[in-house]
Amino acid sequence: MYYLQRGASRRSLKNASCEHMNLDIETTTIQRLRDALLEGGRAVPVDPAAGEAVMSSRERAALARFAPFAEIMCLMMMIDQQEDVAEIDAIRGAMRLLTNDLLGDAALEDIFRRCRADASEFGVESCLQKIGARVSANRHDRETAFSLAAAVALADETLLASESKLMTSIAQWCGVSDKRASVLLDQL
Repeated sequence: MYYLQRGASRRSLKNASCEHMNLDIETTTIQRLRDALLEGGRAVPVDPAAGEAVMSSRERAALARFAPFAEIMCLMMMIDQQEDVAEIDAIRGAMRLLTNDLLGDAALEDIFRRCRADASEFGVESCLQKIGARVSANRHDRETAFSLAAAVALADETLLASESKLMTSIAQWCGVSDKRASVLLDQL
């Protein structure tokens, strides 16, 4: 119910019709979220001599808490078969924001690697089902996952039909109703 017609221009996205409702993920809210994630996620030069230390228990807890959100965003990034720099920056920005800069890029790369392998082996829908089970018990978590996925979908300023269709699946597996999805996408 959220997917848009293939080849819809950015201007026509607002007018794209869905089976049960009109859904516009290009809202001011999602654009602001996208912009904040992109700003916070720009790559920062890393001192190669610094190396990665063993994770503390606090870092492991932050990684466990952040992983389902990162996995949903990673699936969104991968769905069009192009991993755009802006999408990676948005995911990195989300990681920095949600973990209070506790995790480094190595943790994110590990999540990406695992997510790619799982999606390749089990399929995107199976991955969404597993992630949805992890976040669906908490309303805030499922709505956060949905909103972050929308921000990543718009990170490259292009919404493809595959990304729109994936938004439908994310909403379904995370337990976000059509009505609530519209509210989330339009909040100011």
